[in-house]
Amino acid sequence: MKKNLIIIVLLISFNLCGTVGFVVNSISESLSRIDFETGEVDNAFCALGSMPNRVALTEDYAYVVNSGDNSVQKIDIETGSTVSNIYIGASSNPYDIVIDGSYAYVSGGLTNSVYKVNLDTDLVEGSVVVGGNPAGMVVYNNKLYVCNSDYASGYANCSVSVIDLASFTVEDTVPVETNPQFIAEINDNIHISCGGNWSSIFGKICILDPSTNSITNILDIGGATSNFAITPENVVYVADGSSSALYAYYAESLEIIYNSTNPFTPGGSTVAANDEFFAVLGGDWINNFTVRTYDFEENLLNEYTVGLCATDIKLLCEGTSVNEEQVTAYNYHLSNYPNPFNPAIAGAGRSQITTILFSLNTENTESTELVIHNLKGQKVRTLNIENCKLNIGKTVWDGTDENNQPVNSGVYFYYLILDGKIVAAKKMLLLR
Repeated sequence: MKKNLIIIVLLISFNLCGTVGFVVNSISESLSRIDFETGEVDNAFCALGSMPNRVALTEDYAYVVNSGDNSVQKIDIETGSTVSNIYIGASSNPYDIVIDGSYAYVSGGLTNSVYKVNLDTDLVEGSVVVGGNPAGMVVYNNKLYVCNSDYASGYANCSVSVIDLASFTVEDTVPVETNPQFIAEINDNIHISCGGNWSSIFGKICILDPSTNSITNILDIGGATSNFAITPENVVYVADGSSSALYAYYAESLEIIYNSTNPFTPGGSTVAANDEFFAVLGGDWINNFTVRTYDFEENLLNEYTVGLCATDIKLLCEGTSVNEEQVTAYNYHLSNYPNPFNPAIAGAGRSQITTILFSLNTENTESTELVIHNLKGQKVRTLNIENCKLNIGKTVWDGTDENNQPVNSGVYFYYLILDGKIVAAKKMLLLR
């Protein structure tokens, strides 16, 4: 009896994602670009304006806040050329920028205001007064949450303003701990990093419930807490403003993993993460900074030198594609183990390899193969499968290319191909 064949004909493009990072170098007044796939660092990707601080990314542009110029610099993300400088306002001293759709929101650190910028016209459309010395912001559920650090009054009225984006008005103000500067939405809650006063008051994380605009938990982390990054394992890493430590806690239970008494070191002043690794930006404030990348078991992957006094790092997935005019999708199982794997680890008398398994609910095919691509879409290795019986098969990969040369650490995609057509795709992480 023939097995039932379930076929869906699709017109699709398999997108491959290579991660690049953009680093704002404040004293160098430059934007660095890091290609994490090739290891290439361009520390002169773009010349920035006066006192650059934070950066936000879209698929096409990088928007850098230049505090000294009271402007936002719009940069072509492919060429590094400056497209325009968006003037925010006299003495606004813009601090942070967040993007939501076709609008950007910029906090004015000296005007106690948030500015709404139309990204189609590159013009400021309006502003709203919030608390003292606004800093970091985040958008969640059509609300803009703004940290009011209030450093000018000695942190007397630290709070978070809640702005309704539909009306662009402040609907609520929530008191928080000392010196809120960074904020993030994590698991449907708003996490607020309150860095303390750098002497007698130490860093805390306030958890705000957006359904009630109330603080439900406060985590005593210590140090001078900075920004957040969350990993796929639901671990939240918190940088330290002194650039000397890294803290962490579990997003769901809020159990602290690292605090100021047992920090993760070497630390950094800024942290970022994606689905594959987390990056820590830190160093001596008068010298070149370093970006260190780690896997989610906290193994060091690589180090990159950037510019002087770097203040922000953002990660971006740059996509390339492997196009197939027609792809046939079957009921299938496709997986590999171990994942991640390290070919350099010796075991059972040989290097570790990864085993790729598959099963298909279809008729026997004339040819079956597995193809491995890197993040740039380049084919690394073709693995032929012989004697595929009952549509169940397996093969192995030892981390080498077609010439049996070792490939670099990184993310790789593997494709199951039946009779010349891609039917399934998965990804694996190779670490050396």
